[in-house]
Amino acid sequence: MADKIVASLLMPVRGSAPRGMVPPPLAELGALVESGSVGFSLVRIDETGTVAAKVALSQLDWCAGQSIRFDVSAGLLVVGRASERVSARIPSKMGVVLPARLRSRCRMRAGEQVLLASLIEHDLLVVYPQHVLHAMVTGFHASLLRSRDPQGG
Repeated sequence: MADKIVASLLMPVRGSAPRGMVPPPLAELGALVESGSVGFSLVRIDETGTVAAKVALSQLDWCAGQSIRFDVSAGLLVVGRASERVSARIPSKMGVVLPARLRSRCRMRAGEQVLLASLIEHDLLVVYPQHVLHAMVTGFHASLLRSRDPQGG
């Protein structure tokens, strides 16, 4: 289920659609954002791999001591609640320690900024790496240029 939710939030890969073919719209993202069920925080990964996630965790109503699990989906790090037997927990300072092997898989490095998206209705935290944010912003600006009136109006 998390894969389908995350897939709906992905931007199409630049140049991935054949010429003349319009990529399908992102599933339900507009409705999620408009209804206020997605919260965003831009944070930096510190040298220990921790992100300050107090705002994002509060949006999800998660608290210190909460057991969490990590998954990687489409190059994004997905954090969800877990059973008590899981060893990863939210520390008292309300940060999230992103495991080194998963940071590596998602191409995240200490010092870089990441976007935390709290998917409130799905009780998930999705971590967008900096290189994904760059591609999303670049693609958005390219679409603005393409949509401009060729007559300059």
